[in-house]
Amino acid sequence: MNLRRLRLLAPASLAALALTLTACGSDSPTTSTPAAPGEQQTVRFTVFPGAMASMGVYVADALGFFGKQGLTVEYVNVATGSSALQVLAAGQTDFAISDVTGTATARAAGSDIVFASGQFTLFAGRLACRSAAGLGGSYPDSMKSLAGRKVGITAPGSSTDTYLRYSLKEAGVDPAEVEIIPIGGIPQLVAAMQSGNVDCVTAYQPMPRLLSDVDVLVDWQAGEGPDTFSDYSYNAIATSERFAGSNPEAVRKVNAAMKEAAEFANDKGNAAEIAGKTLTFFQGLDEAALAEVTAELAGTFGADITEQQLRNAATVFEAVNGKPLDVSYEQLVAEPVRE
Repeated sequence: MNLRRLRLLAPASLAALALTLTACGSDSPTTSTPAAPGEQQTVRFTVFPGAMASMGVYVADALGFFGKQGLTVEYVNVATGSSALQVLAAGQTDFAISDVTGTATARAAGSDIVFASGQFTLFAGRLACRSAAGLGGSYPDSMKSLAGRKVGITAPGSSTDTYLRYSLKEAGVDPAEVEIIPIGGIPQLVAAMQSGNVDCVTAYQPMPRLLSDVDVLVDWQAGEGPDTFSDYSYNAIATSERFAGSNPEAVRKVNAAMKEAAEFANDKGNAAEIAGKTLTFFQGLDEAALAEVTAELAGTFGADITEQQLRNAATVFEAVNGKPLDVSYEQLVAEPVRE
């Protein structure tokens, strides 16, 4: 059995990272107006500060892909995906990072939220378990050893929850047999592992760099796990129909910039340049460490939102929630950027 080991950062680095990941939101204007031809347009982007889940947006900004499209980005920071959708629905931002199932659920509930672009196709996460827990093996057999064990996630309905539950079900394990515990963000999950309060966590980037003596049961970032996740968009860029209707060119420009950013970031050879230019967004990480994480993320970026990806998202949603997700591709993707 090939057990992968993950390195532990010094306590000072962990403390600095904790401060970064709990940074408060910023104020922003309440309106956004279309730019005249040839003018720069300012668009408000809701992101998760200091988190790798925002990296595609940071690359598009810091490497000049938004600027090339005539866009200037103003950030609105939030801590959770649900908060991001609330800010977007309230008209306090123009674009927000959101997972597919969360946005689809909001849409099914009557929201006018739609996707403007993808950001990541593969989930940059792993199911990491303390070596002392005596778990191991390869997927899907590795999931069968989790019965009766404690697994930490960020929050119910999050990507950390969805990926875990669907991977369990596809491996023939009832999630009810596993004690799935909502713990919070990276600092809380790492602390729970270090204290032995949980056996495993859904460890998303850069959490793998904060853990030691860990065995990986499934590496979603490397393409392991259920086949459904091989053509998926777990993390994308959402907007509102009202914004897309009055700013169709801005939506197209964001889509174009994100595609360039994804292509650039998927090349490992660009990791050092990306780290140097995005370091300001990641207080508490040094440039070399950020370059290593960025190189690991290469191959996970993707700006397309396809009908097949949304069909797969519906499959996952129904399996996890026990009810169908009755939302069409046309309802979920902004008209200016549909296939």
